[in-house]
Amino acid sequence: MSALVCSMSGETPNEPVVSRKSGHLFEKRLVSKYVEENGTCPVSGEELSLDDLVDVKANNAVKPRPTTATGVPGLLQTFQGEWDAAVKECFELRKLLEQTRQELSHTLYQHDAACRVIAKVIKERDEARRELAEASANGIAVAAPAPQGVAGARAPGGGDAMEVESEVGITDAVKARMTERSTVLSKARKKREISATLATEEEVAAFTEKSSHPVHLANPVLCLDLHPSNPNLALTGGADNKVVLLDRASGQAKLKLDGHSKKVTKVAFHPTKDLFFSASSDKTVRVWEGSSGKCLHTLKDHAGEVTGVTVHATGDFLVTASADKTWAFYDIASGVCRKVVSDAAVTAGYSAASFHPDGLILGTGTTDNMCRVWDVKTQQNVVSFGAHVGAVTSLSFSENGYYLSTTGSDGFKVWDLRKVAKQGAQAVPVKSFTPLNDEANEAVFDFSGQYLALAGGKVVQVYHTKTWAEVLNLGSAHTASVTGVRFGADAKFLASASKDRTLKFFG
Repeated sequence: MSALVCSMSGETPNEPVVSRKSGHLFEKRLVSKYVEENGTCPVSGEELSLDDLVDVKANNAVKPRPTTATGVPGLLQTFQGEWDAAVKECFELRKLLEQTRQELSHTLYQHDAACRVIAKVIKERDEARRELAEASANGIAVAAPAPQGVAGARAPGGGDAMEVESEVGITDAVKARMTERSTVLSKARKKREISATLATEEEVAAFTEKSSHPVHLANPVLCLDLHPSNPNLALTGGADNKVVLLDRASGQAKLKLDGHSKKVTKVAFHPTKDLFFSASSDKTVRVWEGSSGKCLHTLKDHAGEVTGVTVHATGDFLVTASADKTWAFYDIASGVCRKVVSDAAVTAGYSAASFHPDGLILGTGTTDNMCRVWDVKTQQNVVSFGAHVGAVTSLSFSENGYYLSTTGSDGFKVWDLRKVAKQGAQAVPVKSFTPLNDEANEAVFDFSGQYLALAGGKVVQVYHTKTWAEVLNLGSAHTASVTGVRFGADAKFLASASKDRTLKFFG
């Protein structure tokens, strides 16, 4: 009987029974209980009843003790073997448990992502139905707005209808458009000459204050942009949560827009369309129609304050950067978020973002001093380097595409991208400027790349980029911190925004 082993316990049975169906041997006590509860064979899974179990006649005499158990050393060896087997089984069970946990985590992540996509699609469907119902009630025949992934969405601002690919993401079609635009711009840039009407150093040096505007009344002005083709339009965002469009010629506000629930951190004009954009600490970005002030889209894909807004050279796409450590790529026409990009190497929130003039690379700054350059088509970080002590508060590419200006608490710096590509993390600036009144808030190039304007403290300075000679120093431009500065067309005038609640023009 010593050769017979129970298929359930692995021990020699005291009351052996055998299954008529499977032929397996069991301990009667164990298999009877199992069959009563489950009605199946514990080994093969076949249906099994107590009647299918046949008693096996066996000699019930006590088995002799094995020779290894006749002495203390033998017993210790036996116990050691059993302990090793138990440890091995425990290890295998732990491996299986960890594998199961990983599979469960992955499944839960996929489920969560699917729920978010479904919720977004349902929301878009409901909005489309509501707008269609409103239009029908007014007797207007319109097509329902195209939700994400639907072709034929109409461009905001009354432009021609443009195709939106059915696939969400930075698709091959999107990459082809960006590459084509980059090629055209690169060729044109090589042939472009400096404008004959560009302001001379003497003219810039003679700039004085021409006008001052309390655009946000008693609230600080936090950000600024000038229209690229209309020299009379200026856009500001303030601590009062408002966006203001100012007519420089008349000195009057054309639009004062509510919509954000917290301070406006960045504003930007579209280079060719009747659109502008605003980012806020309320975690949203809004797309506005310039002529009417209507909010066309509210972009809500960030989980933290939005600190950067930059328009792609095609005019079709927008990138936003946030304190939540992600940057997002949008289709402007539809308001669709094509891609939210995160990277495990980014351990601090974004504080600034700007497209390179060709549009194939994106520059970002973070609150932990890092400046990163990204390949937009692959969303891969190609170069990272420590730019400042503390947060990178702004960054701006020169129009010729060779230089990058950055600002931080330790001052203003200019980087040659050709050298940065070779030096990598060990990159050093080609020019540095000390903070102005212990601040360095923004540094921007004019369109020609001949001038660089610095804003910090209460001061605005202008340098010539060929000689790095100081051209203009407005030491008392404002009575509080200057938050933004921009050049007008051909560097004929300067605009600056400040926490002293004013927008000023110098020319």
